[in-house]
Amino acid sequence: EPCKCSYPSQCDSQNYGKPNYSVTDEADAASLEAKYVSQVYEDIADHFSNTRHSPWPGVISFLKKLSPNSLVMDVGCGNGKYLNSMPELQFIGNDNSLNLCKICKDRGHEIFSCNVLNIPLRKEVCDAVICIAMIHHLTTVERRVAAIQNIANLIHPGGMAYITVLGPGTRS
Repeated sequence: EPCKCSYPSQCDSQNYGKPNYSVTDEADAASLEAKYVSQVYEDIADHFSNTRHSPWPGVISFLKKLSPNSLVMDVGCGNGKYLNSMPELQFIGNDNSLNLCKICKDRGHEIFSCNVLNIPLRKEVCDAVICIAMIHHLTTVERRVAAIQNIANLIHPGGMAYITVLGPGTRS
């Protein structure tokens, strides 16, 4: 049954359609992401958080492969549902939404706010990175590739990443 929330123009489960836009340069891309992604998540953070509570089995399977005390960065962590999913691992989360970061902080998670295109950490600091259902929010292929490169730069040699991208018709 589709969601019947108070945000029909922004709710991904109500199939509101795509905005009509074109991207001609980086400034256009950043502007569109600010309007159709960043501002939307700021507006719906509490509702979004209330609908995101069950970790995906594939992510948990990936995390179980890591050694105890591994440092895991959750890029685009949303409400932080993975940040306490495996007590034997060390997690740090980041998200572009200040309101989602506040939810994470209120839950006691290590969190900071930044855009995936400008992660303020030194290279090769993490044992693993997860990035779940976030890359598709970037408007161009070039920005998506840059985000994946930034994620790869966080991982030390021999480390691993688990990245999922939602697309048309994807349910989970």
